[in-house]
Amino acid sequence: MNFKKNFITICFLSLFPLFVFSQEAKNIRVSAISEVSFFADGTLTSYGISAEYFVHRNFSLNYQYTLGINQKNKIYMHYPGGVAALVEMFRSDTYYLYSTSGDDGWGYILILAVILPEGISFHTYPRNWLELAPFVNPFSTDFNIIDNRRSTITLSLGLKAHIKPVYNFSISPHFGLKHIYKNGKVGHFFGVSLGLLF
Repeated sequence: MNFKKNFITICFLSLFPLFVFSQEAKNIRVSAISEVSFFADGTLTSYGISAEYFVHRNFSLNYQYTLGINQKNKIYMHYPGGVAALVEMFRSDTYYLYSTSGDDGWGYILILAVILPEGISFHTYPRNWLELAPFVNPFSTDFNIIDNRRSTITLSLGLKAHIKPVYNFSISPHFGLKHIYKNGKVGHFFGVSLGLLF
């Protein structure tokens, strides 16, 4: 079995049971998100999607993919750190050296890179219509965050409030701090998202 077929089969077998289960348990929240980050160098604005996979009623794994502009009006992207690892693996000569020799073990590493979250949230429920979720995302990636055309690993800490006018729908303002590991810069961010629970 070649690499591509192996990869697709494993993805399907791994993810299909999760989505089937999620239809019964309502444990995946997908949201449209807008976010603004403020650093000393300027402001970054982005739009995209975020997802939370609930491994327990009080804990979820976080994923966020956004696209926008940085301080210099150039393209800016945010995505989980596992995706950056995946891109780097494909770019490296080592991957091609081993993959052409018939060793498809890399497929398992690729799958892990895609499903690794950028962080976790802790969910509390003070009211039926309100859910508070402090989060820590130590494995996020921001592309072109400091206008260097490179991917940079970042840490985000913050709080998200899910206001639920109905059970499956939420309006979720959030705020927090973002730390760039490479140069130690710290900024803050604010955003809002509209989410559906599946």
